[in-house]
Order: sequence, then structure tokens, then C-alpha cells
Amino acid sequence: MKYVALLAFCAGFILAAMAQAQETNPPSGTDKYALPPVSLVPIAPGGGTPVDQASKIGEEYAKSPEHIEAGKQLFSAMNCNGCHSSGGGGMGANLMDKTWIYGGSIENIAASIVEGRPNGMPTWRGLIPMQQVWELAAYVKTLSENPTEK
Repeated sequence: MKYVALLAFCAGFILAAMAQAQETNPPSGTDKYALPPVSLVPIAPGGGTPVDQASKIGEEYAKSPEHIEAGKQLFSAMNCNGCHSSGGGGMGANLMDKTWIYGGSIENIAASIVEGRPNGMPTWRGLIPMQQVWELAAYVKTLSENPTEK
């Protein structure tokens, strides 16, 4: 009887975990703001070749002052300053450097936000909408282009 109860408990736990995973990871459709099923770019030291669709979306956001300003507001509101100290580094990476371990393209920055990085950068996959990921990436990209500005 003990084993039946234990088996029922384990089965219930597994089913609950599967249901929660389906809720937090909705299937991505053709919406350009949908959560990507895989990383936006390959992870490689110094960056990689961006996926064409991600490249087009990234260019759109990088050229838009409205999206960059929205990203600046999100950077502050989400306390990115807590680790990145207004972009100058601290506990988190220095975002004003010209060379980044995981690449400084807007696609690589968006991938770092979505996927997280070892030793500190958490994944934001499923926690913030992709539109906000791109806005954050657009703002962060400006930090490395103008290191004296904040």
C-alpha cells in the first residue's frame, strides 16, 4: 500500500510539473515577438553569425529612438543597474566595453538576455516579452557605442 501511495504522489508531481511547463512555455507561432524556441544566435566566444530573422528584428530596434528609450526605462525598472552599475560593470559585466565574451551585436545581446550566461546572468526566457528583450538589447547596444554617455 505504501508503494501505491508513493507512486500516486510521484505521478501527481510529474503531471503538475508538465502542466506548469506548458503554461510557461507557450508554442511560438509566426508572431515576431513570440519566444524563440532556441537561442537567437550560436553561443561562441566573440559572437557568432546571427539568424537572419533575428538580424532584421534587431536592426529595426537598434535604429529606433523610441525602442532605445523604452529599453533604457526597462533597464532601470528591472534593476539591471544592480549588477551592471549603469553599464559600467560591477558584479555583472561591463556593458561599455568594445569587446564582449558573448558578442556585442544586438542579436547576441538579446540572446544573452533570453538564455542567460554562466556565472551570473540569469535567463529571462518566458519572464519578459520578446519586444522588451529587443528594447533592452537596443539600449544596451548604445552603451558600448558611446562609453562616455549614460
